[in-house]
Amino acid sequence: MSLIDIDKLTFEYIRRDEEGGVEGITTAVDDVSLKVHAGEFIAILGANGSGKSTLAKHINAMLLPTEGQVTVEGMDTTDEGLQLKIRKTAGMVFQNPDNQIIGQVVEEDVGFGPENLGVPTEKIIERVKKSLKAVGMYEYRKKDPGRLSGGQKQRVSIASVIAMHPKCIVFDEPTAMLDPGGRKEVIETAKQLNKEGITIILITHYMEEVTEADKVFVMSKGKVAMTGTPREVFSRVPELKELRLTVPEVTDLAWKLKEAGLDIPDGILTEDELVRSIKKEYSIRKN
Repeated sequence: MSLIDIDKLTFEYIRRDEEGGVEGITTAVDDVSLKVHAGEFIAILGANGSGKSTLAKHINAMLLPTEGQVTVEGMDTTDEGLQLKIRKTAGMVFQNPDNQIIGQVVEEDVGFGPENLGVPTEKIIERVKKSLKAVGMYEYRKKDPGRLSGGQKQRVSIASVIAMHPKCIVFDEPTAMLDPGGRKEVIETAKQLNKEGITIILITHYMEEVTEADKVFVMSKGKVAMTGTPREVFSRVPELKELRLTVPEVTDLAWKLKEAGLDIPDGILTEDELVRSIKKEYSIRKN
């Protein structure tokens, strides 16, 4: 059984006038089906308005389907009696870390979730310690979160989710408001958590962040437009550009060199791959 099963999900935003009448309907997610298995690192890409963040919010029952079904470890998200358990199983990290931090001290913030679940004090202390160590923020446990950098705040937010002992963490554009250094901190943290067995679902429009994912889903106009490994997806450069998406810089350079006549493979993902391909091509031409 898959950890997360999304089956023919459709979600509509309904706009109403002042009297409550329906003024308009926008279909944000349109007949989407996908599965996520335990331990996977899944990336969901898409331009602004593609529906990727709306899809993400269905995974922990923040939004409920207009049509179709979403189950998390077999639990239907529309079952109100299971929604707390679903949110413990699939935690979420959002775009703006300032909106997720509520404590005056880092360790208080991380302990807030387990405390609300009724976890005994001694176990909360242990969870906070392990969670902060997992994201490299233990030495900041007594600090005021407001004085941390954006990347550090986001890592505290991740620790707060880890303290709930989730099996899956959904990252909803967690690096959108961060500088390059902060983005790197957060993505490296997500990769490490995945290596430790936590399922990761990363929603992003930064292509470089997903080159090591197990599978990539590309969304457009509420639908899944592409599915595959990073190499398979980034081999389709013209199609991605038609969807208003960029590709990793090294992938784009490799594609342009191939367009110029060099024998370069599709779907180059790293600088080392590109260098080897250019050296091979140069050697062949030289001989």
